[in-house]
Amino acid sequence: MRRRILALLILGLWAAAISGCQSIPPRTSQKNPVDTISFKVAVLRGPTALGMVKMLDSPPNLGIDTTAEYVIEQSPDTLSAKLLTGEIAVAAIPTNLAAKLFNKGVNYQLAAMNTWGVLYVVTNDESVKSWPDLKGQQIDNSGQGAATDVVLRYLLAKNGIDPNKDVIIKYVPTPAEQAQLAIAGRSKITVLPEPWVSTVLRDNKDLKIALDMQQEWTRIHGADVPFAQTCLVVNADFAVKHPAVVGKFLDEYAASIAWVNQNPAAAGEMIKKQDIGIPAEVAASAIPRCNLRYMDAVDAKPAIEKYLQVLLDFSPDSIGGKLPDAQFYYQK
Repeated sequence: MRRRILALLILGLWAAAISGCQSIPPRTSQKNPVDTISFKVAVLRGPTALGMVKMLDSPPNLGIDTTAEYVIEQSPDTLSAKLLTGEIAVAAIPTNLAAKLFNKGVNYQLAAMNTWGVLYVVTNDESVKSWPDLKGQQIDNSGQGAATDVVLRYLLAKNGIDPNKDVIIKYVPTPAEQAQLAIAGRSKITVLPEPWVSTVLRDNKDLKIALDMQQEWTRIHGADVPFAQTCLVVNADFAVKHPAVVGKFLDEYAASIAWVNQNPAAAGEMIKKQDIGIPAEVAASAIPRCNLRYMDAVDAKPAIEKYLQVLLDFSPDSIGGKLPDAQFYYQK
């Protein structure tokens, strides 16, 4: 009897143990989901894209689970359309376009300067050696009313030349057409940006650079207020949400610009693989004349404000009708 009771007790305890084990849910291995950050970086085709060519060729590591897609836009209009929708997080664009977008309420801030002017007066006339020598001349230019046209008119006026009376400014549809006229000897004096300057100097040995418009700008305003032509903007919402990513991107961008300046020939080889509108064979000579230099927005503010003020005085619409306020300048 005792043996039967003991056996029943043991059987009961064993059943209870089995039941208890079955009631405990099995352990599972769970990982917290990792946030991934994907964003688009856009550069405008032309000299504006030069400083980023190393990043286009070999995208840098911007952090774990962070991916940047780089796109080259063919015109300011197509890039502006994408900025208006907010689909681009970071973009290299003309400084006046950055101001115009900001003044329209588009949520971008100027994060850094990248290019301090690419404009030159090219001629086959040996007598043109200074700004006063332009008086009474015909000057070919493109983009009537655009920022580069305003800068030409401003520099003429600062040298005592009335751009409406003392010279004839003939407008050609594009810099490419200007370059062809100059190469063919059908343009005596022309205002060109790089890389067209290097192209015409290569293809017509009678042409020379008579005037450096960046140099004249700093002569008027001082070396600490250079010609703030193009910049890098960042979507303000993206910057608030991902400050570390933006900071890392800016560091890599500064390094890319420095590398391009130090290695123009190697940068030319990279340009062969990118559709940025600069012939690889002239890139090495064009790069030094593009005045590439990284500067944070806060440090560049005096130069930016001077440039935008000149545009405001001559063509208010080119910057959206007013100087941007302090919120225009991104701070790390």
